[in-house]
Amino acid sequence: MPAANANRIVVVHVITGLNVGGAERMLWKLLAHADRQRFDMRVVCLIGDGPVADDIRALGIPVLCLGAQSPAGGFQALGRLHRYLRAARPDILQGWMYHGNFAAWVCRWLAGRRVPLIWGVRQSLYDINKEKPGTAKVIRLCAWLSGAATKILYNSQTARQHHENLGYAAERGDWLPNGFDTDLFRPDPTARTALREELGLQPPAALVGMVARYDPMKGHANFLKAAQLLAERRNDVHFVLVGRGVDSQTRLFADAERASALQGRLHLLGERRDIPSITAALDIAVTPSVSEGFANAIGEGMSCAVPCVVTDVGDSAAVLGDGGRVVAAEDALALADAICELLDLSGDRRQAIGMQARQRVSAQFSIQAVVERYQELYLRLAANEDA
Repeated sequence: MPAANANRIVVVHVITGLNVGGAERMLWKLLAHADRQRFDMRVVCLIGDGPVADDIRALGIPVLCLGAQSPAGGFQALGRLHRYLRAARPDILQGWMYHGNFAAWVCRWLAGRRVPLIWGVRQSLYDINKEKPGTAKVIRLCAWLSGAATKILYNSQTARQHHENLGYAAERGDWLPNGFDTDLFRPDPTARTALREELGLQPPAALVGMVARYDPMKGHANFLKAAQLLAERRNDVHFVLVGRGVDSQTRLFADAERASALQGRLHLLGERRDIPSITAALDIAVTPSVSEGFANAIGEGMSCAVPCVVTDVGDSAAVLGDGGRVVAAEDALALADAICELLDLSGDRRQAIGMQARQRVSAQFSIQAVVERYQELYLRLAANEDA
């Protein structure tokens, strides 16, 4: 374990895992843009290594993965985490997602130190009964414990409202949205050409894409229904899906590949690391979530000046503004109509909508501004101003 620098504030981040996902990517962005002269950042994940763990280590930031894969393993992981924190003596303890929040609370309680504790909640909660039973129990337990957190950060106003309705301490809550690097996610004509060449498509082919790990709440099933409707109307459209679990090994996608309207037009890319290039190659970016807080994919599409179609869940409509179209969740016909409406616009008009979306991200959701808000909070808590 690296020695703490007496001149820096030690912040230990506790997160459930480090596979590619919205929370994991936001943590990486925070770490990549933080002022390392002022803050000594460290990361602990409860389960095994993932791709984002390697990305964090590449920044020179230590990552401890505890390998918890079962309830028994969870108790062992908490013991290891407790010992780690006793040695690290953090100035700030920050949890990410429900299990990370709970683990951070347990270890602070065991340590008996009044370390400022930040919780991060990153999803809306339209129906807790749709969560996995174990996760639902942790959500309710955290509601009961939430008064012990120094600050609860929600990445969407909708998520804050849903959780406070469930019993999360309102006086601890605050809104801190996702931030986006518009130098990394930017318009890129070469990416557009490269992806079409990779897929064996001619340059005029229209690409409608969705970037999200496979999860029923992400709305892949509705996207595929809309894709079939759209494919029956237009013969120039291809569909690109990217994310962990988005491949022919998953029955939903295997069945869709066999659908007559989508044969040869559905491209399942699985988990990829070149998301900025893929996003910039799209004509339309779709986020058809059933439940959402603040989807990174929306901000990334907007940053690339790609018009977006999103469902009206979480803060999606508020984030998008005039950067595309908003439809009701789980309405495949409305989703297909909205995508078709944007594709029917002239290229210049779509480009104008996309550039307006990019400007909105730069003005309201830049990663630099979001990271500065985190750092201001760390400074206040370390000085006991908000404790």
